[in-house]
Amino acid sequence: MNAFKTLLAGLVLAASTVGANAATYYADKVINVNRGSCTGSDYGCSVNDRQNVNNAVDDSDSTFYALGFGGDITVGFPIPLLSQQTISAFEITFNRQVGHDEAAKVFSVLNGVESYLGTITNFEGENSVVASGPFQYIKLLDVSLSVFPNTTSYDGFDLGAIKVSPVPLPAAGVLLLAGLGGLAAVRRRKTAA
Repeated sequence: MNAFKTLLAGLVLAASTVGANAATYYADKVINVNRGSCTGSDYGCSVNDRQNVNNAVDDSDSTFYALGFGGDITVGFPIPLLSQQTISAFEITFNRQVGHDEAAKVFSVLNGVESYLGTITNFEGENSVVASGPFQYIKLLDVSLSVFPNTTSYDGFDLGAIKVSPVPLPAAGVLLLAGLGGLAAVRRRKTAA
């Protein structure tokens, strides 16, 4: 019977940690947008619906919004205030060619105050920076021409989506192990008595 109680207590403890995972949120609304310039042809600047700002906040993996050179976009999330999150921006460049380099600065925004988080590029599809404090919105500013003056891009950073995920707490695992060790010690003490 004691083995059953111990097993049951272990299952309850394990199940209690499942609810501790924080949610991941995707940007779902455009707060502000300033379209940058496009140096390509009329067709090139409009192909793939790249000027549709809603593409940056839809749930499709195949659409994107081109910021344009010097353009920016500020997006919001389903909850009003986020804190200590990893921000991932998904850049979509179809069949990226050598020299087709794009970059964007990432800012967190809280009560109208912008805080610089880092610069991301299109070298990989997903780029991440970390916000160490609370924020309401995330802003991306295209800096392709200043970072890559010889780029073959004609309309800057192509934003497919922005995701925020909680920063993992490495101490949580250690605390869990300490708690389990404490439970084992109490059990041994009761068994010895």
